[in-house]
Amino acid sequence: LAPGIFYTVATTLTVLHPKGGVGRSTTVYMLGAELALRGHRVALIDRDQGQHLSRVFDFYPPSVEGLVLGEDPSAAFRIIDTAPEVDADRASSYLGEADWALVPVKGPEAGSVLALPLLIEWLKRAESVRLLGFVPTMFKGRRGDSRLWLGELERLAARNGTRVFPPIGDSASLAAFRMDG
Repeated sequence: LAPGIFYTVATTLTVLHPKGGVGRSTTVYMLGAELALRGHRVALIDRDQGQHLSRVFDFYPPSVEGLVLGEDPSAAFRIIDTAPEVDADRASSYLGEADWALVPVKGPEAGSVLALPLLIEWLKRAESVRLLGFVPTMFKGRRGDSRLWLGELERLAARNGTRVFPPIGDSASLAAFRMDG
């Protein structure tokens, strides 16, 4: 996709995970800001009932041109923030509007990885969406349990034919971040 070009159909990325507190909203906000900084128009869609992304966006409005909260027909990308989800029907509705799925996985936290087989089943049922990969969040690279946890995530990704993106350290936080240019 070329920056500054009007697209009639936006590429939609859904960010989801069955467990809460894994970094979905932070991932959506930061990825949207990065794409906007690269010249793309990006619409951030908040499907989380708690509206964390919307509240932070309103409190810390980004000074990045091309990044909007809510639907925007001129957006090249739509990035959807979802709620913690264990309901297969609601998860299917999130995935039904997506071209791609991105999964933040909090580490080192066993529950974050243990919930992934459920999510992978949802992805298999949603035939139109492709898994972009796993994003390890809140990673503590100096801790041995973090490295073991990351290895477990990498094995799961390999078994499911996807990738693990480079870990995001535990200092990254949407609540503590303000984008000033």
